[in-house]
Amino acid sequence: MRWIQKKNEPRELTEWRIRYAKDNNFGYDLMRQDKNVTKAVTDSLVEEQGWLCAYSGMRIEGYKEIENNGTKYDKCYCHIDHVKAQDYCNAEEEVTYTNMVASYPGPNAEHKTPFGGEQKGNWPDHDKGEQPLFVSPLDPSCQNRFLFNKRGEIKHKPGDNAAETTIDKLGLDHDKLEKLRKGAIQGTLGLNNDLPIKDARIRLRKLQSQNQVRLDPFCFVLVQVLEKHIETLEKIARKNAKYKPKNKTKPQKRSK
Repeated sequence: MRWIQKKNEPRELTEWRIRYAKDNNFGYDLMRQDKNVTKAVTDSLVEEQGWLCAYSGMRIEGYKEIENNGTKYDKCYCHIDHVKAQDYCNAEEEVTYTNMVASYPGPNAEHKTPFGGEQKGNWPDHDKGEQPLFVSPLDPSCQNRFLFNKRGEIKHKPGDNAAETTIDKLGLDHDKLEKLRKGAIQGTLGLNNDLPIKDARIRLRKLQSQNQVRLDPFCFVLVQVLEKHIETLEKIARKNAKYKPKNKTKPQKRSK
């Protein structure tokens, strides 16, 4: 999970809120009826997240124009998810930009995705006081709460009950998601994890310098495994240098 730094809401949402503030149906369902506002909000969320799903780190896209049998229409490849689930929101919170993130998959997916926003559903239950068990992508500490290995597996730090529960409730340890992370890792380190240390450092610097652009899928995972990979290679290099036999210099012959 990568920390999402929220920006200002799009102008279209601000104007919509002012226009419908006194409407009896004010809320998210009414907002969704305005395609221009929905598109503006979705595209804004996708951009501020670097085109990554807020929970899984997969690549997502906003609205794209599709043509089918001569008919053009817009199709969205992610959906708007409420960090505080709608079941526990008032009308104002439903359309509050800071409570929205973009998540995989697109709206009205044929099958439920067993991880991410769809799996999260209406969790955490505010009536049961489960909020402290949710590690939100809006929490600056979220990137350090989850640990990844070279097999794409996700773990949590010992004693971090919130991270453990979040992994379970969001399905972040699902087999399909682990395979996708593993593929991204192998694409970076190589099938045999043999990426040279110089190349690993260059790749790590590029990932760390990315800022609000189209980020690499699972970039936060790649940063972790690259750091561990470099650390391992450095230890091997130090060990080899320690036990490397020193060249004995032969005494020079004196000239007569």
